[in-house]
Amino acid sequence: MQRRIRHITRAWILVFLLFSPTLQNLNPIPVSISTEPDLDYNYEYEKHGVYTKFSDWVPYKLHKWEPKFLEDYYEMYGLKLHYKENELRRNIFFLKAGLQKRFRHPRNALCRVTNEEEYHKYRLLIFMHMNLQIMRSYMRIASQFDKRHLYFYNLDFAHELKQSFEVADSFYKEAIPYWEASRKYADQASEIDYDLDLGTIETERYEIITGKLDFGQIISDHRERLTKKRETVGAYLAKYPEADKPNLDQIP
Repeated sequence: MQRRIRHITRAWILVFLLFSPTLQNLNPIPVSISTEPDLDYNYEYEKHGVYTKFSDWVPYKLHKWEPKFLEDYYEMYGLKLHYKENELRRNIFFLKAGLQKRFRHPRNALCRVTNEEEYHKYRLLIFMHMNLQIMRSYMRIASQFDKRHLYFYNLDFAHELKQSFEVADSFYKEAIPYWEASRKYADQASEIDYDLDLGTIETERYEIITGKLDFGQIISDHRERLTKKRETVGAYLAKYPEADKPNLDQIP
């Protein structure tokens, strides 16, 4: 009932305003009905006597950063505690791209260099380390397709293991050239008698040239063990050829 009374009251007020003599004598004010907004986004703003467009004060892209130098790509390398193949492939992509770029100016190097020989060793050590990181990433991917231990019940998936071991071996092979490149740069860097403040990178160089760090032997051992596991899977599939197909029944 109260709502109905309010509606009737509003209606009478509207009638009074429409037929009021005072309102009838007022001149109408023209109103623009243009659909174009009356806004000037490029109006000039005065600051310290200099006129600047307002749009120049608003950044078009925030946090825009484009890697340009080798060190820029190297600094994009990162590995989480729990990583998968995508993170490893991402690191490989950036490290490979960085190897094709030029270095920063010596004053912006990753460590302090005081002469040309130090800067030359710096470049050799960075090449060594980046190749080593690419090699390690390939080996980590290979480990995700490899099995440390092959038990008898794993042979229920002999078909899948055959394919997985083939992929693992291909990634082990991919890692070999980058290990050889790392060893080459380590040998060249060791000919320069300067110690740079690059932390563990100098330690890596020392361990490589002394043979303490020998990924060539490590990769060879991985491939030998993988060969034995592939032979076991091959012998099982030769004995049970009907098992050489996807085992859909065992997939939960």
